[in-house]
Amino acid sequence: MKRYRGWMILLLCVALFTGGVRLVLWATADYPTLGEPVSYPVNQVEGFELRIGEPSWSPFTGYAIQWSVSADSEEIYTFVSEGEGPYLEYLERRVDGQWYRLARSQENVPFNPQEFTLGSQASTLQASMVQKYTNYGTRLEAGTYRLVLEMRAEDGTPCYLAAEFDIR
Repeated sequence: MKRYRGWMILLLCVALFTGGVRLVLWATADYPTLGEPVSYPVNQVEGFELRIGEPSWSPFTGYAIQWSVSADSEEIYTFVSEGEGPYLEYLERRVDGQWYRLARSQENVPFNPQEFTLGSQASTLQASMVQKYTNYGTRLEAGTYRLVLEMRAEDGTPCYLAAEFDIR
């Protein structure tokens, strides 16, 4: 028994450390709340497509979602920021068949206005949304979500592109 004592102490220390880390991550988890229900049409613009990669998760920043918009259209649409991140992007969750926009933990975020125009030729816009840095907390409950990007037509009319993903 004496010759295994060192290994048992090491195993106990590893178990305590792992349990402590899990406890801290559980205690600091930040889940976004459901906001208002939304019912606008998405993916209605011919020639524009939003694609997302498989969301990756970090215990410190939450989910990161790589996205790209490809445009093959003569019409021109603009992606504009208004203080909510690099572009107007939203996370939404489907509950009982209804989509709800997730509430942000902080609304007044300092920003530098940005604008990016797509259309009149084949073009692409790529970026990523990191849950913590867009003020959606650091965790998501299991369910169906979608990333929604708002773009504006030349006359200022908002149009929405969306892509769904599941969190298990």
